[in-house]
Amino acid sequence: MLELDDLRKRWFQAWIKKDVATVERLAADDYVYVAPNGVIMDRQAILRIIRSPSYRLDRSTRSEFVVRTLGDNAAILRHRWRGGGSFEGTAFTDDHRCVMVCEKQAGTWRIVFEQCSLYSQ
Repeated sequence: MLELDDLRKRWFQAWIKKDVATVERLAADDYVYVAPNGVIMDRQAILRIIRSPSYRLDRSTRSEFVVRTLGDNAAILRHRWRGGGSFEGTAFTDDHRCVMVCEKQAGTWRIVFEQCSLYSQ
């Protein structure tokens, strides 16, 4: 579905460019992120990270996209993310499998839930 492909592309680009306005627009008011370590973050926590001067992505690639619609107003997007950067003075390199749940709200697709797990072969 073209709308969902556009949503994922805008979301990923916003993180690379630290485009807070786009992340705010695409994340639902009740957005929740579950990190690979099990920590749960709400929308405000995620916005604090992307706004932080200490947060930086140096590289980011996404692949293995799968979209599964659930009727007209819900979808699951699955992908693999590999990247690295730093946050609060600590460098990171990650390889994750991620799932995003999206919902069409007032005619616009928004991300309501995201969970990433460490990928290991």
